[in-house]
Amino acid sequence: MKKVNVGIIGLGTIGSGVYKIIAERRTEIKKAYNLDISITKCCDISEVSRKKLRIPKSMFTKNYRDITNSNDIDVVIELIGGTKIAHTISKEALRNNKHLITANKALLAEHGKKLRELAKRKSKNIGYEASVGGGIPIISSILDSILINKISSFKGIFNGTCNYILSLMSRGIDFKEALKMAQDQGFAEADPTLDINGKDSAHKVAVLSQTCFGINLKLSQIFTQGIQDITSYDLNVANNLGYKIKLLGISKIIKQKIDIRVHPTLVRNNNPLANVENEFNAILLDSKNLGPFMGYGYGAGMLPTATAIISDIIRTTNKELHPPDLKSKAPFRPIKFEEIKSKFYIRIELEDKPGNLGATTTILGKFKINIDEIIQSQSKIKSKSAPVVILTKNTEYIMVDKALKKISQAKLSKNKALVIPIEDFN
Repeated sequence: MKKVNVGIIGLGTIGSGVYKIIAERRTEIKKAYNLDISITKCCDISEVSRKKLRIPKSMFTKNYRDITNSNDIDVVIELIGGTKIAHTISKEALRNNKHLITANKALLAEHGKKLRELAKRKSKNIGYEASVGGGIPIISSILDSILINKISSFKGIFNGTCNYILSLMSRGIDFKEALKMAQDQGFAEADPTLDINGKDSAHKVAVLSQTCFGINLKLSQIFTQGIQDITSYDLNVANNLGYKIKLLGISKIIKQKIDIRVHPTLVRNNNPLANVENEFNAILLDSKNLGPFMGYGYGAGMLPTATAIISDIIRTTNKELHPPDLKSKAPFRPIKFEEIKSKFYIRIELEDKPGNLGATTTILGKFKINIDEIIQSQSKIKSKSAPVVILTKNTEYIMVDKALKKISQAKLSKNKALVIPIEDFN
């Protein structure tokens, strides 16, 4: 029987979950995989988790180098979050001939390319299943078949916090209350900024694009927009039109360009992504031979994420995990969001004055934006302004942006307009 000695750095929610599952299921893992996973050392800056998990003092340290420099450890599990110290830990682990497993999407989005190169030089593996889909085995599915099923695009719901909030808002609950409910349920952090502003999803999209296409982009090259400006009104209008609003991460190859972005999107009700509710995540892949394939499940949480990490331990010790060299002969140019051509949902808070709507549509026409439908609020409450929703036909975002700036300059609108792409993919 093969034995693998593991060191865990970071005993937060996920690290504690990994420790608990291995402690409870070690015998079953031995029988199923002929593999004895032994946790040799745990590291954390606090002893709170050590005491709660009853980890012997001899197995605990506050110095991560006791793990990265140890000759007795085969696999280092990095679970501290952030990028600076996590990057140092990851480099030291690989340089000291240890396999690396991480759930750190920010680390991989920023330093993934160099870490993979280092792992290859050292003939070591990096397991990162938990970094993208939590409990969804999307990375392993891709790595197992990437050369046979050439992936052309993916789109998905990568953040359970945002999806949970949007699900509540679709039932008439306002954003602030929905966020508080998400925090009370443990689906949102005390500081949910990275979830709400879309950056958490952007990190995951960057990591998955590295895996699918061999493309390494800076986060600044990925257009990212969060859900902070979405209201229950928008969700209600979308629903009446046969759509759901979802925070989507999209990445697709178009010749030698890559269309990569994160933003709220109107998705038709008959699309499988539209039916992903609450804290669930889903990723829809399109490949040459397999066609569409969707992974669905919990995108976060102690047990799903810990399970993904343990799966990586098993895979890491049995096979190579680094993907084939998918680099293109010519570099892929990221398509700017201004170049995106789509139908758009535009919500404008128009000043309640005669002729304002007509003046607005005239400006849109001057920028060659064809209108599909106009929806006016039927509120009985007297107000100096009212929301107007305009659905456009296929047009370039840059023209929409220019038109909205002109509308604002003409003082027709009260606040900044909300613009959401409409995706009619199947």
